[in-house]
Amino acid sequence: ARDYVFTVDGERVKDNTFTFFDELKRNRLGKAEAERVALATGSSFTGMAMWPRLILDAEEKIDVNSRSFPSGGHQRSHWQTVLPIMCDLPVPVKGGDEIAVTMNFDAGSDIKSPPSYRISGNVISRS
Repeated sequence: ARDYVFTVDGERVKDNTFTFFDELKRNRLGKAEAERVALATGSSFTGMAMWPRLILDAEEKIDVNSRSFPSGGHQRSHWQTVLPIMCDLPVPVKGGDEIAVTMNFDAGSDIKSPPSYRISGNVISRS
């Protein structure tokens, strides 16, 4: 198992909220509803987006990334984003909050058995 702590970036929350708002308006949602949905969506946590990355040699010099590594920026790829939903309802977050997760991944040794993963975590409010 590996433990990670991610700090919520307040500027990124704000930027994403504006992006959601613009997208909702472009899809003809009314201004008031678009604002409500964008604020709720842009400032909440439901799951973690993960992108496949294949490391093909022991020195980690040959790799294949579905997103720009390590920033996660966009790039063309046919691989799907993995988005495990981690809670029943969105959890409100704000800049400075932390998301602490424990990840377990088992690739196994039997090529006929699929790998398994388990992610658990908490949102830690820093207000």
